[in-house]
Amino acid sequence: MLVKAPQNRLDPPAIVPDSWTLVEEGPARPGLIAPFEAWLESPDGAGVWVAGDAEVEEVEAHLSEAPVIAVRFPAFADGRGLTFGKLLRTRYGYDGELRAFGEIVPDLTEYMVRCGFDAFVLANRRQAEAAIACIQRMSDHYQGSVRQPLPPYRRVAEQP
Repeated sequence: MLVKAPQNRLDPPAIVPDSWTLVEEGPARPGLIAPFEAWLESPDGAGVWVAGDAEVEEVEAHLSEAPVIAVRFPAFADGRGLTFGKLLRTRYGYDGELRAFGEIVPDLTEYMVRCGFDAFVLANRRQAEAAIACIQRMSDHYQGSVRQPLPPYRRVAEQP
């Protein structure tokens, strides 16, 4: 199941059909999300997936062309993919779809959204519905994030 995070505060997260197919190996081609090494050989129109423990500085120069980047989370307690996503968005300006897959715990999807992820591949509908509830749990946050860099007190202070 694919859950898409809201692009703005008015849109709710939703379960949507997945137009991409993630493959573990083989050549990259349009409609597929291929491993980084295979994607490098033929990136035209294909998505790419990388391990959450990859060094973003080593791969980011290639990734800006990818329409979708999927980050594999190998274990629910491994947060390196969060840093990878945040750096792609903030330091390297990636503005395509950033999705998380692997061991995704619905409770953490709210934090993943705040780190710049906008899609999540979950095992089943129950997990997808739990993720949606978690993403909607808070209407605003005190701290800034990738999605909303200014904290609320700064947004209020800067209004005319």
